[in-house]
Amino acid sequence: MRCYCYETETEFIYCVEGAEGKIYEKLQADPYWKSSGDKFLKIYPMNTGWHDAWYVVPEYKEAVVSNFARMGKSWIEGVFDWKGVLLLLAEMFARNGIEWYIIGSVGEAVRGVDIAPHDIDIGVHTRDFYKVRDLTREYVIEPLGDNKGNWIVRYFGKLCIDGASVDIAADEKLNMENRKYPCDRVSWSGYDLFVEPLQKRYEVELQRGREDRIRAMEEFMKRRA
Repeated sequence: MRCYCYETETEFIYCVEGAEGKIYEKLQADPYWKSSGDKFLKIYPMNTGWHDAWYVVPEYKEAVVSNFARMGKSWIEGVFDWKGVLLLLAEMFARNGIEWYIIGSVGEAVRGVDIAPHDIDIGVHTRDFYKVRDLTREYVIEPLGDNKGNWIVRYFGKLCIDGASVDIAADEKLNMENRKYPCDRVSWSGYDLFVEPLQKRYEVELQRGREDRIRAMEEFMKRRA
């Protein structure tokens, strides 16, 4: 299998060629990847006219190209040690004064819920987003950038760290001081981590109908009670 990027005058394109087995099935099921013959493509427009767009910074675009060629296969496979990856992030963010919190299933995992996260979702303060972009250049797999209000969150991007897909998100409405409900503080591996409230996460999983996670969370809540 080969992972690479190429450009047209208006588009930046990720290409996976020769995918087989579980990787093929994952790409086939992902609506963001489009099948084209024996290839799968994910396409970014490059005609937004934004002066701060990721693709106008040569060294950042070079990092995206290099990292996808090097880590694309492991990123799509998604086999990783969430504890090791989270510890790396916690150390990096603490050392550089980044305000951050955990979104999604890793928040349950650090509490002790018996689940295996499929990825790692991180929220950072908007003032720290570009600092995180610079700090994580060696891991960037999909560019961290400003969507100018055209998506669910304003700032977003993906990293690949030791096979883990790590989503980095930021938005004014998600900053700790502006959130509709506060995060919980959980002590884990020597760090105080901020995580989404367990009840809110439980409601999300109920809406999604993820039976295995719902059972694991219910068992955890019974033990805690």
